[in-house]
Amino acid sequence: MPFLKSYAPDAGVREVFDTVADLFEGWSETGERLYRGPSAFSPGERELIVSYVSALNACQYCFGSHSIIAQAWGIDGAVLDSIMEDIGAADVPAALKPVLHFVRKLTLEPAKMTQADADAVIAAGWDERAYHEMVVLCCRMNFMNRLSEGFGLAPPDPNMMEDAAAQLVARHSVRSAGAS
Repeated sequence: MPFLKSYAPDAGVREVFDTVADLFEGWSETGERLYRGPSAFSPGERELIVSYVSALNACQYCFGSHSIIAQAWGIDGAVLDSIMEDIGAADVPAALKPVLHFVRKLTLEPAKMTQADADAVIAAGWDERAYHEMVVLCCRMNFMNRLSEGFGLAPPDPNMMEDAAAQLVARHSVRSAGAS
């Protein structure tokens, strides 16, 4: 139940954005580019990364949304559980493991980031653009987790989210096909 009485019980981030639109001008467009624009990371990998950050923060609203979107992009739901237990043993590409270690540390212990953390990501084959994207994905999701928790937003209905995720993937797939 949202903390502000002006919000409906099922309010989401869209209502927060719309209430103070001037504060969030461009925020949704930035998210769209970050999550679904050109990237070294597939849309599914990006959704896996932000789902993982949300799980680390125990943000049920964002985890509920993004884990369903990740699955719509073809990420096995069991992978989300496995990376929470042991990134090293998780069934994800080897190059993605240093990225997951990095975002874990940036989320839980940001003041302890070191050159070695960055070097591990670059050594795994990611370029500087991918590095920027990884950091911004993590930062944006940490922000969104705190926004969701700060407003007391309830997790979305899974059935509605599955439909919305399928539509999102279909829309993006049509756009991507038209761009080739």
